[in-house]
Amino acid sequence: MGAVLLAEPRWGAAAQALVDGCVDLPGDEERIALMTAVCEGLGDELYPAFLRVLWTIGLHGDHAARSAVARTLVHALRTGRLPSGRRSAWGASAPLQAHAAYGRTRSLGPVEYLCAWHAQTEPARALTAAQFDIAARSLLDLISASREARLLYCEKLLADVDDPIGGAFARHTREAVRALAVAWSEGAASSDVSARFLCALRGPRTTSSLAMLAAQPAHAMR
Repeated sequence: MGAVLLAEPRWGAAAQALVDGCVDLPGDEERIALMTAVCEGLGDELYPAFLRVLWTIGLHGDHAARSAVARTLVHALRTGRLPSGRRSAWGASAPLQAHAAYGRTRSLGPVEYLCAWHAQTEPARALTAAQFDIAARSLLDLISASREARLLYCEKLLADVDDPIGGAFARHTREAVRALAVAWSEGAASSDVSARFLCALRGPRTTSSLAMLAAQPAHAMR
């Protein structure tokens, strides 16, 4: 039987339990095992709940709490075991299924999952820009508690967007993720990094709208 989300999830308690594990467990392998167990216990359908736990730590945790989790993520990034959720590959038409054939789904880590959730999900289920901004800033602040985690994650994101056959992102999302990774690697504040992604994502539409306005007669704008 799969995990079922409570009607009123106790995000604070879940976040504290994850922080306690990252502080109390004796080594990186044990901490990764804990994080992986939590992620796999929820499964792909509830992976967003795991993200909610992480961004609760980023939003409400003190520096010590964020650092403990970020240090665990350093080891996860180094060993290629970043806790991930599966989403349909860009262009795949079938819904996500446990037995999906190779190439139909992609595993996405926390930051890239958020980006796809906002940019590549049907509107009724997508994160709004405001929701993405809150979640992304919290998650970026959590990871940035470790400079090494931030830089390793930026390297991963840039490698992802430079992969021509990865299938995780549509072209417009890929360029927005690139803008995010570059700004983050340069040490920009999380609010600026999030804004860079959102602006890059709607850049073509914004440019088109400005061009249309510029082409209008002056009297039409009075």
